[in-house]
Amino acid sequence: MAADLHGTTDLSSWPPFVRRVQAAMIKAATDVAAETSEETPRSTLRRALSVNVFANREDYTGRFAIAVASNPVITHDSSDGDLQFTVNSVWDAIAGAPPA
Repeated sequence: MAADLHGTTDLSSWPPFVRRVQAAMIKAATDVAAETSEETPRSTLRRALSVNVFANREDYTGRFAIAVASNPVITHDSSDGDLQFTVNSVWDAIAGAPPA
């Protein structure tokens, strides 16, 4: 369980977890890229992160892995759905997008 800082760090660097987070990150980038552009700062930042994830996924994997692992309910055994939900929930924060 990643409820403490040590657990969060260990989980975020565990290769099977990192690969699953990366897959969820790519799926989220695909979904965001398909969104209708609203020409708002939030939409622009979300879509820019999508482009950057596709261009440099290795640069973003660690950021998403630590953000996902910092959720206290995420563990080594979390479902794909839980990881995807958590990646989606931190997307705007990593993008620097203001709240909706």
